[in-house]
Amino acid sequence: MSGATGTSSIGLLCKRNKPVFTEVAGRLRNAGYRVRFFHPQSGLSPRQAADLSLIVNKKTLPVALPALWRARRSGTPLWNNLQATIVLSSRLVGLRAASKMGLHTPDISFEKPTGEYVAKGAYVWGSDPALNGVGDFYQELIPTEPVDYKYYAVNDGDRTHVEGRRVTSKLYGRKRFLSRVQPAPTITAALRTFIDRFDLRGIGVDFVKGEAGQYWAVDVNLAAGYRDTDLEAALTDSIIGSLPGE
Repeated sequence: MSGATGTSSIGLLCKRNKPVFTEVAGRLRNAGYRVRFFHPQSGLSPRQAADLSLIVNKKTLPVALPALWRARRSGTPLWNNLQATIVLSSRLVGLRAASKMGLHTPDISFEKPTGEYVAKGAYVWGSDPALNGVGDFYQELIPTEPVDYKYYAVNDGDRTHVEGRRVTSKLYGRKRFLSRVQPAPTITAALRTFIDRFDLRGIGVDFVKGEAGQYWAVDVNLAAGYRDTDLEAALTDSIIGSLPGE
């Protein structure tokens, strides 16, 4: 299919007010592709899915999974493959996968630890992590400043772009962008391996930096927002490269 003939229609499973994907949609339209937004909580009808050339499952909630499964069965490709989307929706599986990629991950327990900890829901679409709260499992709190290091990787079909950013931790208030960071070589290599092993187009991994300077992976996210990353061009190329025949 070719964007120049106007035959390719791309569905973005994403809210319209997301700035990065609003810009990506504009870039795709300028390249000659048709683009439609679908609210993540609305799901997709079989006909809607069949009318699309590609579904960009930027945000995946349980309500959308049956439609994505039907779409994949009928031949409509997904930007991030369905198997990885389902498997990595489990926070525990995501953390286990991160460990297998050579990344350090905090200890996990299913009973509240005696010290400080982070409570988390079993799935990425559940409640936000909470400091010393109640959750499905409990993650060791790494002593650190209240800052997260958010890493993003996007495979555009030719190479995998990796960017890192410092943001304030949501455990202590509203997330706020602080600065760019030069991606650490070990993390970059691990994320590229992650992309290759799971056949992904895009992924986000959250880290904290311990007192000894070691980075700990604390969350894996296939529904990353890519905000403040300057990855709009790579995302656009990645989506176009995922279209059948491109």
